Amino acid sequence: MPSPSHLRKRLRLLAEEIPDLVQCAVKRPPLWRGLVHDIKRKCGKPNCRCTRGELHVSTVLADRSGNRLRNLTLAGKTLALFTRMTEEYRQVRKARARLVNITREMLSLFDQLEELRREVAVKRHGGKLPPSREKGQTS
Repeated sequence: MPSPSHLRKRLRLLAEEIPDLVQCAVKRPPLWRGLVHDIKRKCGKPNCRCTRGELHVSTVLADRSGNRLRNLTLAGKTLALFTRMTEEYRQVRKARARLVNITREMLSLFDQLEELRREVAVKRHGGKLPPSREKGQTS
């Protein structure tokens, strides 16, 4: 088991990360659950260049806000808007995942520190316990 000072130092380092993660969650910009990306596809016209393998590229929003996945074509201002909102969403989810991992590790560190402190108490005072009193006895 690592030394108590190492455990305390790690616990403090983890605790220092939490304010930044909370700040990410309490920001005000809107979030959109989805992903903006480019897709390539064929249009179906027989004499088009896409029949020769030169596929059409379009930027879409893979929208996951409803019950099913939808691909919505984006351009101009909506492209910039949805790119920002989906990136912000990913940042919030990443911060949340990090917070979950930090919390788990912190709980483990708490448990290890508690165990070490109990062991110290037993080593220092285990043989020096006062005699136990039975119920009903008075001094």
